[in-house]
Amino acid sequence: MSARLLATLAGVAAMLALVVPAAAQTPPPVQLSGFATLGALVPDRSDLWFYRSGVNAPGKNRVDLGTDTLAGVQGSLRLGDSSDFTLQIMASETPRGDYDPRVSWAFWRYNPNAALTLRVGRLRVPFFMHSDSLYVNYANPWIRPPQEVYGLNPFSEIDGADLLVRVPLNGADLEFRPYFGSGRIDVADGGSARLRDVRGLTVNLLKDELNLYLGHGEGRLQVRWGDSGHRTLVAGLGLAGGELAALPARLSGRRGRASFSAAGLQWDNGEWLAIGEIVRRRADRYVNSARAWQLTAGRRIGAFTPFLTLARQTEERPVAQAVIADPTLAAGFDAYLASRSGAQRSVTVGLRWDFARNAALKTEFSRVRVARDAWGSFFPRGQEAPGGRTVHLLGISVDLVF
Repeated sequence: MSARLLATLAGVAAMLALVVPAAAQTPPPVQLSGFATLGALVPDRSDLWFYRSGVNAPGKNRVDLGTDTLAGVQGSLRLGDSSDFTLQIMASETPRGDYDPRVSWAFWRYNPNAALTLRVGRLRVPFFMHSDSLYVNYANPWIRPPQEVYGLNPFSEIDGADLLVRVPLNGADLEFRPYFGSGRIDVADGGSARLRDVRGLTVNLLKDELNLYLGHGEGRLQVRWGDSGHRTLVAGLGLAGGELAALPARLSGRRGRASFSAAGLQWDNGEWLAIGEIVRRRADRYVNSARAWQLTAGRRIGAFTPFLTLARQTEERPVAQAVIADPTLAAGFDAYLASRSGAQRSVTVGLRWDFARNAALKTEFSRVRVARDAWGSFFPRGQEAPGGRTVHLLGISVDLVF
């Protein structure tokens, strides 16, 4: 964490605290809350596993309970009239396949007035419009946010700081949030990834039923793959020698850079709901560059909310490029690139039933078409790769907040 940037944010906070009146209401000294989801996902193909990069392990059973099931508790301790400390602990399936609890939030917040909030610690990084409610599934219409969009950036937390500044604007609220920090995630088969020196800015415009979101962040990327496909390809490239011997340095290492941009719109008048998002990831190595979008429309009819979601992810540039004369090694390289691409498109029909206060039952049926040279959101159980295949998914969940 940069001491100079932290001092700058704190200085801005102190200046704004002098010119903006403090909020009148004082919260109770301790606030406790929690959230939970019990979910099950069933694909129509027994030779594929569903996988959310950086979130869970590929499902080993036909009925996968690990994709969406989670629980979290959160507590906030007031430290004074304008500051508090928040701790959130969450348990869900990890890419290692266990359910060890982890600290997902742990930050000190300085909130002298309604116009300013400074946070320092472990934060949810605001890469997406719905990042703050990423795991509080009750707050979203879907069982899980569309994988085509939200799978494009698996980093959900950073250790750092952010500053939220709210500015009234003609009956609307304009929010600016600069942030910086570093984050780490595990990936399947013993790998890991780090995003260091992340710097970004989000802008939100909120007016009545409308929320407009823009965001951009970038940082240094480190990736260490641990799967057998990576190890086999690296060994083959080393034996080939020549220019190919330098190719593994573009597949994993500590010298990458990546950026992520996003735009979103949500309109919700209490009866009709519309959500649209478009995102783009650019990287110079280790992961591919890609773009994605999703559009959701729903209507509340009493306690029921049927909705429709269209989503698509498209690859812009593969992880690496090379001309390989050996046909066996070339085929292995192409297969490797496909395994690193999440390109796919989907149509999802869902229904949410708010059957009790703070509890909802959701069902979804998705038709997913994986791009020909990609694995999409799936891992193969056998020899046949997911590329070019159509997969149907049935999901059901119960979401709670308390």
